[in-house]
Amino acid sequence: MPIKQPPTISVDIGHSNLKILQTAPDGKIVKFVVHKMPEGCVDDLNIFSDEALSNSLKTARKKAKLPYGKCNLVLSGSDIIIRYFTLPILEEGELYENILHEISGYLPVDPEKYYVDYKIAGIVKEDGIDMYKVLVTTAHKRMINSYKRILRSAGFNATVIDTCENAREKMLRYNYEKDNSFPIKGGICIIDLGTKHTRVNIYFNGYYYVSNVLKRSSQSITDIISQNTGKDVLVSESIKRENDFLNQEHENSELKSAVTYEVDSLLYEITRVFDYFRNRTKETIHAIYISGGGSLLPGLKKYMEIHTGIPVHYASDLITATKANKSVDNKAFAFLLNAYTA
Repeated sequence: MPIKQPPTISVDIGHSNLKILQTAPDGKIVKFVVHKMPEGCVDDLNIFSDEALSNSLKTARKKAKLPYGKCNLVLSGSDIIIRYFTLPILEEGELYENILHEISGYLPVDPEKYYVDYKIAGIVKEDGIDMYKVLVTTAHKRMINSYKRILRSAGFNATVIDTCENAREKMLRYNYEKDNSFPIKGGICIIDLGTKHTRVNIYFNGYYYVSNVLKRSSQSITDIISQNTGKDVLVSESIKRENDFLNQEHENSELKSAVTYEVDSLLYEITRVFDYFRNRTKETIHAIYISGGGSLLPGLKKYMEIHTGIPVHYASDLITATKANKSVDNKAFAFLLNAYTA
């Protein structure tokens, strides 16, 4: 007799918003909530108010009418260190010792204070000898334990903790397994235009390859509007959401020029990551997927396609590809990619 698989609940805690999403066993979205947290509650994975985060989680759970219990937690931030290493083919214990030795040079403190996880990404030849290509991920134990403790206080038990880089990789490969026509070969870039940072993740033939965190972000554009108009942040945010500064004329030419310059500067930094990928792999990026609140900037998708020469898709296209979710609102799903892939 088959065992009925329960729905999955995933939690993604960002800089400004926390997102909780429930999916059915077939991947269909059942419930979701995007909840704005108090300012300064969390900053790049660092929790500054346990109580505020716990209360936000409780409020979001009640708002979406989600049950207590197990959840998946997905994390993204500069304190999570991800590196590839080429190591000898060894037994598990010896391999892990080699991994600790290699990763220790990238950690600011003793490796014993970090959770260290790895996966063998393949076998490569080095000087004619078969070697493991190993992807290693590390996160500080104090940080992980803080998130687990606060989630428990809100009625959640984090049984799976993943990084957004790995979760997105699984999504790409899942799409390909479901439909072999899904274009997984070559380079795929997923860009998260968040409040404080822009995260650029590149995947090569369906596997995570490289990422970069850029300081220019959705908030940078709001700040530019505020500086040029003298309006407060809330009004500037509304102006940003209601005007296509990139592809249309605007009565305030100086404001249009300032916003365009900021976006051009962001695109320049993104294309530098593309150049790194091209130089290393001799391959090209054939698709860009954009997520995060910044992806909703009017005209951005069209502007990016013109200036990169690469097809640009909203993140929602990644989940409609599986047919589990036949139609998804781009605005809502812009915030949900990480939680969904988890």
